[in-house]
Amino acid sequence: MRFAASITAEPQAERALRELLDPIEQAATPGMVDLAILFVTAHFEDELGEIVERIGEGLPNAVLIGCTAEGTIGPGTELERTPSISLLTASLPGARIRPFHIRQADVESAVTHHDWERIVAVAPESTPVFIALADPFRLAVHEVVEQLNEVFPEAPVVGGVASAGHQPGQNRLILNGEIHHSGMIGVALTGAVTVDTVVSQGCRPIGKPFVITKGARNIVYELGGKAALNQLHEVIVSLSEDDEQLARQSLLLGRVIDEYKDHFTRGDFLIHNIIGADRSNGAMAIAGHARVGATVQFHVRDAASADEDLRSLLAPYVGRDVKGALLFGCNGRGTNMWPKAGHDVGVLQEVLGNVPVAGFFCGGEFGPVSGKNFVHGFTASIALFRANGAGGSALESS
Repeated sequence: MRFAASITAEPQAERALRELLDPIEQAATPGMVDLAILFVTAHFEDELGEIVERIGEGLPNAVLIGCTAEGTIGPGTELERTPSISLLTASLPGARIRPFHIRQADVESAVTHHDWERIVAVAPESTPVFIALADPFRLAVHEVVEQLNEVFPEAPVVGGVASAGHQPGQNRLILNGEIHHSGMIGVALTGAVTVDTVVSQGCRPIGKPFVITKGARNIVYELGGKAALNQLHEVIVSLSEDDEQLARQSLLLGRVIDEYKDHFTRGDFLIHNIIGADRSNGAMAIAGHARVGATVQFHVRDAASADEDLRSLLAPYVGRDVKGALLFGCNGRGTNMWPKAGHDVGVLQEVLGNVPVAGFFCGGEFGPVSGKNFVHGFTASIALFRANGAGGSALESS
C-alpha cells in the first residue's frame, strides 16, 4: 500500500498540472495507482475537462473521483480564496474499489435495500467504507446519508459537499473521465484496507445534560420540564467569565447519539446550531430535529476547543502506521477560525507525522459519530488509511 499527495497554487493550468503530477510520479508508480482523488477550485472551471483528461492519462489504471471546491488542502498547507488543486493517490493491492454516481432520480425510485445495493454496487456484508462527494442543490443529501445508514449500518461515509458553487449547476463532480453537475459520486472500498474515521466537531459541552420534555419539528420548548431559555439562562450564569463570553458568542446544542451510555463526553453528541429564540414562550429553534425524550447538552465552540478536540481524537492513531489521509474541513474553519492558514492539516501531520494528505473546504462534511453517519457543519472529517493487520478492525470510527 502506497499513498502520495500534492498541491499547487499555480494559476496557469498547464504549469499547475506539472506541479501537481511531478511529486506523484516521484513518490508512486503511476501505472500502479488504483485510486486518485482530486480537488479543484472554481478558478479552473474552463480547463477542468483538460485537467481531468491529463490526470486520467497520467494515472491510467486509477479510479478517479473529485469535485470543485472553495479551497483545497494538501501536504502541510491549506489554500483558501486562491486558485489551487490538490491530489491524493493510492496503490491499494488487495482492495476493491467500486465507483458510483447517485442521482436524485435514483433516490426517488429506490424502494428496497437491493435497489441501494445496486446503486452503489456493493453489498452490506462486504463491510464497505464510502468516500462520497456531493452537490447540494439537486440532491436530497441528508436523505441519501440516511438511506446509506439504513442499508449499510456498519459502513462509515466520509467526504463532503462540493463548495465551489452558490447555485444549481455551478459545482462539478468528477468520476473517471466524466464531469457531472449534480448528484453524489464516490467509491465503496472493501477488501484489504483499513479505514479509520475521525470526526472533530470542535466543540466542548458546558453545563449539564437535559432531556427534551416538549418539542416539535426543530423547536425545543422545554428542557427537563422547564422552558428551554430558562434552563439556558441557569447554565450561563453558572459558567466562568470566559465560558460565559464564549456562550454568548457561539452557543450550540448537542444531541446524544447513544442514549444507553450513562456518561456523556465530547464526541458523544451530534451538534446543532441554535438558530433562533422566542422570549415570549421560552422556546429555541435548532438546526435539527427536537425529538421529545432526547438527551441534549449545550456546547461552545472556539479556536482553542477545536484545536484540543482535533488533537485528542487523532492521538490514538499515533504509531498505527497511517499510510495516507483525506481531510474534509468545513469552510467555516481555516482562517475563519484560526489566525493562520493550515491549522487542521498542520495538526494532522504534527500528530501523525508526514502522512500524504489531500482534501478540501466543504459546504458540509460527511462522517460517523457513535456509529451513525451525519452531514455536519464546522467539522473536520478525516479518513485515515492503514494496511489490514496494522492493528484494529477493518473499518473503525471515532
